[in-house]
Amino acid sequence: MKRILALVLAAVMMLAVVACGGSAPQTSSTQSSAPAQAAEAPAAANTEAAEAPAAAKSYQFVGKYEEEGANAGMLNAAFLLNLNEDGTAVADRYQFAQYDASPATSNPTYQASYMSGTWKEVEKDGIPCLQIKLAHIDESGASSNDQTAYAYEIAGEYSFDLTFPIVPGMSYSRTAPMLGTEEKVYADADAFIAANKLDFVEPASIAKFVSDAATIYLQDGGAALLYLATSKAAEGTWSAGDGLSVEFNGETYTAALNGNSGEITFSLDRGDGQMVDYKVSCDDLSALAGAAPAEAEAAAPAEDAPYTGEGIDLGGNKYDPSLVLNADGTAVLTVAMGMAVKYERLGNIVILFQDENAPLEGYGATIFGIVPNAWEVNDETKTMTGLKAAYIWPGEGAQLTFSSVDGETMTLGLPAYGMSGDGYTYAVSEDGSTLTLTAPESWEGAWGQVWQQMGAPTVWTIDGIHVNPAA
Repeated sequence: MKRILALVLAAVMMLAVVACGGSAPQTSSTQSSAPAQAAEAPAAANTEAAEAPAAAKSYQFVGKYEEEGANAGMLNAAFLLNLNEDGTAVADRYQFAQYDASPATSNPTYQASYMSGTWKEVEKDGIPCLQIKLAHIDESGASSNDQTAYAYEIAGEYSFDLTFPIVPGMSYSRTAPMLGTEEKVYADADAFIAANKLDFVEPASIAKFVSDAATIYLQDGGAALLYLATSKAAEGTWSAGDGLSVEFNGETYTAALNGNSGEITFSLDRGDGQMVDYKVSCDDLSALAGAAPAEAEAAAPAEDAPYTGEGIDLGGNKYDPSLVLNADGTAVLTVAMGMAVKYERLGNIVILFQDENAPLEGYGATIFGIVPNAWEVNDETKTMTGLKAAYIWPGEGAQLTFSSVDGETMTLGLPAYGMSGDGYTYAVSEDGSTLTLTAPESWEGAWGQVWQQMGAPTVWTIDGIHVNPAA
């Protein structure tokens, strides 16, 4: 009886354990597998940890681009990039060289979210780093100037080069080195502006013509500086021979004088293809009497009218080009802005190149690197056509021009004799040292005979803008 009671009590206890969520005692064969089940538990925990998101982090990067010269106010900028905990990346731009230190919310030179995108921690080539994807997003949501950068860490500090557009949507850009940490250096945009602001210092001058929007500074020695607000827009000269005049970008403006005061009216393309008129005035010109004016040869005579061409697309905006050829070998090519360069001309082919003693800087250098540097001009219509390639053979007697409009075929011309031959295909070597011509099978007219009499050379060595038959 006691044995039966013990068995009943044991059965009741087993049922109670099961009802409470436990497990019944195992047999000896089942117990042998318990260690394996216990070993599996940590593995499951590790899998969950690998799939869980990493602890939220954020980073702040700062960087700056600076250069001197005309249009520095447009080019120079400081950048504040925040990599946020939610994986978003936001880069603000502050154009400090325009000397506006007002609060960010009302500051036209501070552009919030100038570029934006995403970021994450990755490994690239086995090295941990931050992958940062940025682009400019316009009001319609379209993106441009997309880039992917990788920031690597050294001693707790991350770095990468930010490539930013000068004007959103346009292809020409600059690069700003960026440094960042998990520590937030600037609490907000206003603190960032305060740390990067500049105080404008006027250039030295002996007289200045001023308005609310522009200032012309006349300096001793004949130099003239044109500023729009606090940003230098152009460098030029002034002369006080027959009246007072200033010259900028190949254009001369004469002052309207009234006793010891005067006014200057001029127009300037601000970069969007639209001309803006300015009028500046000076109340006291007495200091100019004893100052050294610009030398007479500084303003070389130009041809009677500039050449003009069809619009050139610069990042979605079209600008009509114009070209003034001066008698002293200098020229002014205008595409969005005036660029003072040198030129060589043979027949109707004009090839432009930078003056080694006064190379283009800033915005002008960028544009000159994009637009055609060789043009076919028409003296009767005063029009110009951009060329994909052009060379001159300054040979003795017969001097040749080589020009290509489409980048595939080339026209050779003998300007002295009014002859030309079309239909050559051409190739320039990878190192840019040789030009190879393939002549068409036949020409109409006498050009084929002339070409054969010249020896019909197919390989030419390139020396800058000149070519010579290869030995």
